[in-house]
Amino acid sequence: MHEPYPYSESLDLDTIVKLIQINYTLENWEEVLSFSDELMTLAKEIHKELVETESTSHEFKQHIIYYFGYSSLMKSLSYQKLGELGKSREYISLYANLDWLNDSTETGKFIIEDFKFFASANTLQIDVLDGKQERIPEYVEFLVKTPDQALQGLINILRSANQYNYDVETEINQLSPHIKDYTHYKEKVKAAHYLAYQYQLALYRHKRQEHSAAIDLTLHILFAADQLGNDKYFKKAISLFEVIRKFGSVSQLKLCYDILNDIIMRGDLSDEKSPSFRSTPAGSSSSNF
Repeated sequence: MHEPYPYSESLDLDTIVKLIQINYTLENWEEVLSFSDELMTLAKEIHKELVETESTSHEFKQHIIYYFGYSSLMKSLSYQKLGELGKSREYISLYANLDWLNDSTETGKFIIEDFKFFASANTLQIDVLDGKQERIPEYVEFLVKTPDQALQGLINILRSANQYNYDVETEINQLSPHIKDYTHYKEKVKAAHYLAYQYQLALYRHKRQEHSAAIDLTLHILFAADQLGNDKYFKKAISLFEVIRKFGSVSQLKLCYDILNDIIMRGDLSDEKSPSFRSTPAGSSSSNF
């Protein structure tokens, strides 16, 4: 549970939403869960006022139904991130059915249908993460129609493949054209998703004994994580490299040394031009990586 914030008055709906978003970005899942509970409590309070008196003193930007759906959505996503897929499914069922709020406005109906769509897509996602391989073709079909979700979709597919040991080469080929160069992902959450995808792909190559490709991907993560300022994936890449470095070629080992040496010397040799490292994995046939 988070510490109370030093406000003289209770938090409003939109401030709580903002706090949920901030903590989601920081991957503070327990905080997201706690603030989502606060959001639901306040939304119910305001909704009761609106039903009973048709007015409220509270101010908020969205339709009241949005806050009910958003609370359950963020709890579902947080439990998914925590690996508690059963609980994640429970909260999906809540925002899948907001009809009980009995809103007859067009805006209300639109929001309810929107959350039904999210619930359908996220149920598919949970099924894939749960190892239900038979659901992957449908999931890929959904991702092809919504290419902005392809990055997160590939992370989920690879994570499932790595955990349950099955081949997803076809799916990688279908969806990887939608992944852009790392320089495209400047926003912190998207940058983390890009690095997570590369990391899961490196693990996948390693598990399939494709060690050279796995090392190339790991070196790319080192370089990209440094450029994107993501310490978490820089550390994960260093750890993975140590596990698989025995399979590395002389040129791969030298590249790792060069990347790390450049980071160590950065600032000390400010007048010298930094070495030029490849921004895509060596041997990659696509600039999407």
